[in-house]
Amino acid sequence: MLFRSKHPLDEQLKFLADREQFLDVLDWIAAGRESAIAQLPRAHEGRIREISGKIQVYDEILNLCDYQNLLMRRAVRQSQGLPS
Repeated sequence: MLFRSKHPLDEQLKFLADREQFLDVLDWIAAGRESAIAQLPRAHEGRIREISGKIQVYDEILNLCDYQNLLMRRAVRQSQGLPS
C-alpha cells in the first residue's frame, strides 16, 4: 500500500521549495552525498556497495526535490538582493 496524504507529493514539494529551511535540509543531504563520494576511493571492497547505495539514495532525494533548480532560484534571489 502506498503512503496516502491529503496533499500530493508534488504540491508538498512546491510548498516547501519556497522555504529556505527546506533548502538547508537539501544542502545537508548534498553534503552527505559528497562525503559518501569522498569515502569511495579509500573504502574496502565490502563497503563500496553500501556507500554506493547511500549515494544513490541521496541522488534520488535531490532529484525528486529538483535541488539544482532550487539552488539556481536561491542564487537569483541573492543576486537581486532578496532574502534567501
